[in-house]
Amino acid sequence: MTRCKNCMRTLALALTLVLSLSISVPARAAVDETNAHRLNALGLFLGTGSGYDLGGSATRLHGIIMLTRMLGEEDAALSFDGPCPFSDVAAGKSSAYTGYAFAQGYTTGVSATTFQPNGALSFKHYVTFLLRALGYDDGAGDFTFAASLDKAVEIGMMTRASADCILQKQYALYRGDLVDLSVSALTTSLADGSATLAESLAKKGVFTWEEGRAQGLIGGGQESYVHSSLRNTGAPKPEQSASSGAVSRVTKTYALPSGSVSADVITVDTSAPGVSVRAAMVNQKLGASAPFSSIVSASGADVIVNANFFAAYSGQDKFPVGHVMADGTFLYGVSGLTSFGFTGFGAVYVGRPAVFFYVRGGRNSWACYEMNSKTQGSDLSVVYTPAFGGSVPIKIDGTAATVAGGVITDVRAVAAGETVAIPANGYVMVFGSDFTSTAWYREPAVGTSVTLTPGLTDSDTSGFPMEEITAMVSGGPRLVENGAICTTLEPGFQEARFTSAVTSRTALGKLADGKLVIVSTGSASIQQLRELMLQLGCVEAVNLDGGGSTALAYQGKLIRSPGRELTTTLQIFAH
Repeated sequence: MTRCKNCMRTLALALTLVLSLSISVPARAAVDETNAHRLNALGLFLGTGSGYDLGGSATRLHGIIMLTRMLGEEDAALSFDGPCPFSDVAAGKSSAYTGYAFAQGYTTGVSATTFQPNGALSFKHYVTFLLRALGYDDGAGDFTFAASLDKAVEIGMMTRASADCILQKQYALYRGDLVDLSVSALTTSLADGSATLAESLAKKGVFTWEEGRAQGLIGGGQESYVHSSLRNTGAPKPEQSASSGAVSRVTKTYALPSGSVSADVITVDTSAPGVSVRAAMVNQKLGASAPFSSIVSASGADVIVNANFFAAYSGQDKFPVGHVMADGTFLYGVSGLTSFGFTGFGAVYVGRPAVFFYVRGGRNSWACYEMNSKTQGSDLSVVYTPAFGGSVPIKIDGTAATVAGGVITDVRAVAAGETVAIPANGYVMVFGSDFTSTAWYREPAVGTSVTLTPGLTDSDTSGFPMEEITAMVSGGPRLVENGAICTTLEPGFQEARFTSAVTSRTALGKLADGKLVIVSTGSASIQQLRELMLQLGCVEAVNLDGGGSTALAYQGKLIRSPGRELTTTLQIFAH
């Protein structure tokens, strides 16, 4: 269908998204409106009633509107008559846009029923939208949300200096930035190399070839996005290193109400330039382990500490307990424990996120309760990725659906004792027979294009911004919650080693100013660890694996060496 120009020009596009965190940034200086004029001439950008407002910001809804336009699918979105699953989106055009985008798998909500249409978004969100418009599929592994700017650099849509500057200084995305990014995307080749995005839109009738040529978007060279802070400097600004105070270590004996404890305390300003936080598993595979000294030497991180509990004894599978996310991808997902989540721009979140793994295709979706868990039940659904291994043993009667390259390739009934292969470029969903017998279950259809996205349940109160989180580890019991000692013991953490035992321990904490605290003790009880984390000023804190797993390295030196090989670590880079 040829796009109606009147439809294109009826909705003003607010073309910038600000970072999800509230960040104090200077107002954008006067900017060149050339690119805004170019998009305006093509009907892709109208501005506001008082001008382009290139220093203003936009919302999640505006981002969805822009995505449908950059795909040449606005007519389809405006005529969409399917349901919109988000109760906080107004009926009418807003509902049509979001309902269409959801049905196409272009976006997910903040939860199953909320979208936050007026919420602010980040550079990564809009760059992800543009990469999808160019034909890159994050669901198929073409890129990740966490590394979306790196992908933009790889394909020439953004300069390396601009990406580094954005990541280091946490710049908000202004309307002017979004205009410039859009122009850059229009002059970038599609993933299949068949045309540029502008040429593709001309073929679809969004604008004519002559109009595209007149604006220099067809027939010209590629235009890479350059952040305003780097313009007119003569050369890209050098990469900033972490300030001397970004990471600090103190070793001392602390006097506590329940007795003195000697501890190493490392404080990290995760928001400082050059600082990044990474969770890692050995070989990014479940069940793999390695000596701590090998992990330290291979990593190059400034701080490395042991993380999740795991099945560590002889004959056990060495699988972790709780969530593990590395480089923006879940390797293991079983809810219930306190988790620390870290964003790519330095924010630290603490809570008990109830994570579901949503597989969406067309108007259907399937919620997998866990990822890579060996637990299977008749009323459960579990998704298995290559991190689990080459295949998954089936323990219950039910249905298995295989996804490869973002497409469902096989759906079949399975019985206990069978084995299903896990594709290297996909995953397998296993549904128990009681799960598939529910009224809301829809059997997956072979050939359906799907996306796999983690998300929170409606009842979750942790407030984790799942699209921003790039690293996550879990532990227990919780030591400090909302600035007060927490004595609640989660299920599975009621043994003597979590109550009365005195042993070496590891803990993570968050200070009131957002800094991260890493603590390793030589000998302490859980109560002493609670008191220590509170004394250090933590408003949130959790116990990690300890005893024979207690491990800490600082600036390449082993501070505490574990008595066993480890699987999961948390790593701090400050350079």
